[in-house]
Amino acid sequence: MSNEYPYASMRDSFDLSAYFVVGPEDCKGRPLTDVVDQALHGGATFIQLRAKEADASELTDMARDIAQIIEDNEKSDSVAFVIDDRADVVWQARRKGIKVDGVHIGQTDMEPREARALLGDEAIVGLSAETESLVRLINELPDGCIDYIGAGPLHVSTTKPEASVGGNDGSGKTLDAAQINTICVASEFPVVVGGGVTAADMAMLADTKAAGWFVVSAIAGAENPEEAARTMVEGWKAVRGDKKHGYAPRVVTHTPATDTQAAQEGAAKPGSEATEKKFTNAKDAKDAQKLAKQQRVDIAARGSKQRDKAHIRKTKSVPFTYQYGSYDLEVPYTEIKLSDTPGVGPNPPFHDYNT
Repeated sequence: MSNEYPYASMRDSFDLSAYFVVGPEDCKGRPLTDVVDQALHGGATFIQLRAKEADASELTDMARDIAQIIEDNEKSDSVAFVIDDRADVVWQARRKGIKVDGVHIGQTDMEPREARALLGDEAIVGLSAETESLVRLINELPDGCIDYIGAGPLHVSTTKPEASVGGNDGSGKTLDAAQINTICVASEFPVVVGGGVTAADMAMLADTKAAGWFVVSAIAGAENPEEAARTMVEGWKAVRGDKKHGYAPRVVTHTPATDTQAAQEGAAKPGSEATEKKFTNAKDAKDAQKLAKQQRVDIAARGSKQRDKAHIRKTKSVPFTYQYGSYDLEVPYTEIKLSDTPGVGPNPPFHDYNT
């Protein structure tokens, strides 16, 4: 079945080294997009939108804005973007063509198998796990079910109890370097560690087997989020350099969930299968959408007589759907006078605007 999401999967290219978790409530009254923009300038490599109080519509709007900021920074093909908990919103956003790369879920959120079944094999699925025993249970999940693990907290924060990348489990326990290494060795997936993390923790974390660190307040709550992010990234790279983590095994077993109408439209006839083009960034996808639309107008114009091309603006709005999206396309139409006007005589010849 055709996947309408037009972007290339980031499951084999995401970078957990500088993972920024943020929502409107974390930004000290500043616009969420401004804080995300500054974090990207400072070197954030992964963005998670976490807004527990927002409804689906609000989350979708925020996701659209964040995806646009990532695109504006020309990082759509290098910075992965996920939404916390709400796999339903991720599914909806991807159906709308918004570049949301996946979901992060906690132990009390949607079951990982269900998230994978809903989103398909192209989406990133992250999962929280605070203990070695949980990690060993997660390892029993089917290959290809999840992509990374979030573990924590490193510290108990006095301003925000960031117990894990997915939320606070209320245990009050923290991790040290030895425990981090134990979890990482036990895990078949890359592990990102955080919870109350500051720039002072970078050297210790970079010296463990962790794939990266996650943070909320140290960047979102900073007076200068860009500088805060840059300081942390530089501290990590001073020990780790540009060395990057590996990836979990992938097994293609799921197509993304779709509605009944899309399923009917997506049923291919024998011999009619089309090869979908996947784009690595939002600009390429949008350019392709514009080109497809223009090609159809050009085809209509090509059949018109040269003297009639000036009338190409005589158009009609027609709903149009193809494998990368749907639009209301303005297409030329044929203007035909079928009868004489009473009391006036014959009408002028009709003009064929080549439907």
